[in-house]
Amino acid sequence: MRCHLSAGLFAVLCALAGCTAPPELGAPSGGPDLQQVASRFLADPQSNRKTTGDQVPLKFIDTAGAEVDLASFRGRSNVVLVVVKGLPKFPGGKFCPGCLAQVNSLTANYDEFKKRDATILMVFPGPKDALPQFLADAKVDGTAGNPKVPFALLLDTDLEAVKALGITGDLAKPSTYILDKKGNAVFAFVGETTTDRPSVQALLTQLDKLNARK
Repeated sequence: MRCHLSAGLFAVLCALAGCTAPPELGAPSGGPDLQQVASRFLADPQSNRKTTGDQVPLKFIDTAGAEVDLASFRGRSNVVLVVVKGLPKFPGGKFCPGCLAQVNSLTANYDEFKKRDATILMVFPGPKDALPQFLADAKVDGTAGNPKVPFALLLDTDLEAVKALGITGDLAKPSTYILDKKGNAVFAFVGETTTDRPSVQALLTQLDKLNARK
């Protein structure tokens, strides 16, 4: 009985941490099956946060140390801002399978976002030195036949952006925002578990609706 209770408690803690997948989502070796994880993303999520454009942190630093100002995209491009969990402390400092699958699927469908006048920006919370392994595990590091992630990766080493958005978790809750060309936040979704995030198709549908309003 004691063993069953421990296992149950572990499962509950994993769910609360929002960074682990059910056993069937991961391959026995070689990491999770990223396509299988992505297939469980939400097909038709609705905004679950009221967020205005001025609540979204405007300035970030990219991996080259250059400043990226979201205001510079106004009048030029819609923005899909994705915040992954970074390297959670629980359980065991492993990357969230959903985060790996998300950056993989966004990379694979990058051209579809470009067709919709959308710029993808991904925020990686926490230590910068964990990012190379994250990209390698997501199979978007440009090595061994893997594609190289084609969009800007923004750093939030001090978690200031995570705090400003109110998505603090371990390190952050998986969150996705769409800003229109005026800088308005027209879609904001904050997830609680590894697959509680919009699918690529859901984001493309949101962009199609946004562009149709012109």
